[in-house]
Amino acid sequence: MKPIGIAGTGSHVAPKVMTNKDWLKHVETSDEWIYTKTGIRERRIAEPEVATSDLAVEAAKKALTDAKVKVEDVGLIVLATSSPDVPLSATACIVQHKLGAKNAAAFDVNNVCSGFVYGLDIGWKMAAGDSYKNVLVIGAETYSRILNWKDRTTCVFFGDGAGAVVLNECKPGSGLLASTLYADGSGHKVIEIPAGGTRMHTTHETLDKGLNYFFMDGKAVWDFATVKFPESVREVVAKAGHKLEDVDVIIPHQSNVNIIKKSMEVLGLPMEKAYCHIHKYGNMAGASVPVALDEAIKEGKVMKGDLVVTCGYGGGLAWGANVFIWDK
Repeated sequence: MKPIGIAGTGSHVAPKVMTNKDWLKHVETSDEWIYTKTGIRERRIAEPEVATSDLAVEAAKKALTDAKVKVEDVGLIVLATSSPDVPLSATACIVQHKLGAKNAAAFDVNNVCSGFVYGLDIGWKMAAGDSYKNVLVIGAETYSRILNWKDRTTCVFFGDGAGAVVLNECKPGSGLLASTLYADGSGHKVIEIPAGGTRMHTTHETLDKGLNYFFMDGKAVWDFATVKFPESVREVVAKAGHKLEDVDVIIPHQSNVNIIKKSMEVLGLPMEKAYCHIHKYGNMAGASVPVALDEAIKEGKVMKGDLVVTCGYGGGLAWGANVFIWDK
């Protein structure tokens, strides 16, 4: 198995900014309530003509440029999304076409907010063999399209964006070191879109009841995330042969600043080691981790030689973490 590292990163968020105060036109809420509960001040909302694949393509282009990799040299595209362009075919294939990555295989991973963490592990293992060189792993979401804008318990928390990384061979002793991936399907109803699939197809009744929109049990998510976040970080760091105090930066899923604070407290690590930009973008589900990773690198928060942990948790229920040495 070849050593595989992240050769380049890129991100793209929708240009339209929607502040907490803007939500007052749609639901009964306040800037203070949203910020206190989540740490969010604003989020990005895609224009009507922009789809998830469009955001993904822009992030992918930036990652390829950063990695100095030509699009025709991409061997595989793994797209983490829970807000695809269409129910089928795979949005990864649409991205492949729009990018012009004619030599790449492509498929989607739908693990909601842990999708990129799953995708990064899959991309790593596939790049480490002899079949695929220059693996593009993308997390992209357009949650503004799947939210019920009348439900203040969900709609004010999410935003649209995409992040991407290019994986290829690196020098021994650096790059990706370990991953941990888990799922508990008994909690599949904690985060879901109830209707629109084969269990409950779309009808006038499901539309009237709002069952074709995103649903989340916030209390259950808190109870789950504040346990699995620190648990998965501890495990993946130990699996890589390191101690928690060796970790330089944690890039967590940007779900809620209070979940991040609580989890860092449980880990016994200072909040300064967790990169957090949820105040700017809200929760971008599967795009949260790669966008945060790209921005942390660009801002100099991730330095050459740093031990970095990426962590995701969400619908499925599914969760996991990756650990790598940044050596670019």
